[in-house]
Amino acid sequence: METRKPQYQHFIPQFLLRNFSHKYVPPDGAKAGKSKKRSNNKKYPGDPVINSLCLSDEYRIDECLVRRVCGLENMYVDTTKPAKEQGRLEKKFGVLENRASCVYRKITKGYEEGKSGIWLKRSEKDILRKFIFLLSYRGEQYHRKYNLDSLQDYEEGDKSLLQAYMTENDFARPIDVWLHSLETIIDLDMDAEGRWRKSIFKSIYSPIADTFVSHICDMYMGICTPANPDEEFVLADNCYNVTEGPTKSYYDDTLGKYITRSPRFHMFAPISPRLMIVLRHNLLPEPNQDSDPEMREHREFNRQLWIDTIYGSGTKSMLEDLPIRRAANSYSHFVNGRWMPNTGWNQRLGVNDEFCFSTFKIATCHVRKMNGLLIDHAFHGSRIVFNRKDAFLDLMEWYLTEPCQVGKNLLGEHVATQLAYIKGLSRFMLREGRAVVAEWTFWPSEHRDLKQFQTQNVAGARFLEEVRHGESDAGFDFGAIYKRLGTVPLSLAPMQILILCLRRNERGI
Repeated sequence: METRKPQYQHFIPQFLLRNFSHKYVPPDGAKAGKSKKRSNNKKYPGDPVINSLCLSDEYRIDECLVRRVCGLENMYVDTTKPAKEQGRLEKKFGVLENRASCVYRKITKGYEEGKSGIWLKRSEKDILRKFIFLLSYRGEQYHRKYNLDSLQDYEEGDKSLLQAYMTENDFARPIDVWLHSLETIIDLDMDAEGRWRKSIFKSIYSPIADTFVSHICDMYMGICTPANPDEEFVLADNCYNVTEGPTKSYYDDTLGKYITRSPRFHMFAPISPRLMIVLRHNLLPEPNQDSDPEMREHREFNRQLWIDTIYGSGTKSMLEDLPIRRAANSYSHFVNGRWMPNTGWNQRLGVNDEFCFSTFKIATCHVRKMNGLLIDHAFHGSRIVFNRKDAFLDLMEWYLTEPCQVGKNLLGEHVATQLAYIKGLSRFMLREGRAVVAEWTFWPSEHRDLKQFQTQNVAGARFLEEVRHGESDAGFDFGAIYKRLGTVPLSLAPMQILILCLRRNERGI
């Protein structure tokens, strides 16, 4: 099959990287002569560049060209297609990025002008939420997961489920499933009535569809800025895959494999050194709704059902007290915690509904926790982008020396990699003239029969597929469900709760 010339494709768009950039100035005042043909990798005066800590080999600070960082060659190229069609997905990403960049500019401009809130139409909000999900799923981690020549090389727990899907839909490679899912989500019309939440399951691999729907519907969006003008956010090249929530590790000594599980309380999408989009789970405290005792009691009950039953009683977020709230909207308001429709509203959701997102000033403790989480997971990637070096070194010193309340808890299959990462950061700090004594701790893994666990989860996923498509007569009878799935330890695989997910009506914006 004919292929195109290799093309560098960004998994973090250049318009976001430019928010962290500055103009390149040659060292020692040297002047680079103009060239008729510019090299892709050579820096010229005035080129937009970013400061980043490179995590390969000896950790060092690099000044990287925006056009040649946070990307891979031919990342979204489908080599099974004719050459003229191989760039189709990248072009669609480009169109979506242009639309999303307009929303981002609206947010940054509003912040720079000191506006108390940023009003977005529903269509703009939905573009932004879809785009943030794709920043997560289009990244290098998922590319590594699916970029395989054969299903035989796929080692995730859903292998049999993926195999059945590929056979049914004539996909030859796991990456074909990934590329198809990305393109389908880009093209998806997120109608105001929410019909997309069902149609997406008919269009792509169900675990990806479930992650997408959960990402949009089970979390709401807030915008944060440091209250301290000297503090800044960082951007790790894998930051869109970072989730916040206490993690447990399980190990099967017969298989020699680990699995980790954690609730997804928060996710993060840096906009600039001074702005961060935070996605917060609907089941965490929210000041408007919690002002009504009945609504607070309802939320706490659901939290016990969906969080405590699965992850353990009293499972908390380290950002439990993060001072953000849901966006206001143009068709309703809250009175003493009660949702009330505005006078004259026709009771129909529409694409021109508007949402007002406040910019929340957050304290140093919250800024550090967010940055600390991004740094703690950065070993999965290759670099950490920052703005000012002094602020970054202060942050890194805090991270390495904090008493393991935010990170550096080594567990599961990545213990050796995490430890090498922390030691590498310590050596980097020493070279920068900051001798720090890093703290870390080892977390043990509990023994579990992971083969049985994966078998039960795959069976549960297939059962949910049948229920969605009306192919199962078990309904919500737990006796029939247990007969189908077998008895599963409630703390590890509560299939009853997964079934109840189909009945949930409360969704976040």
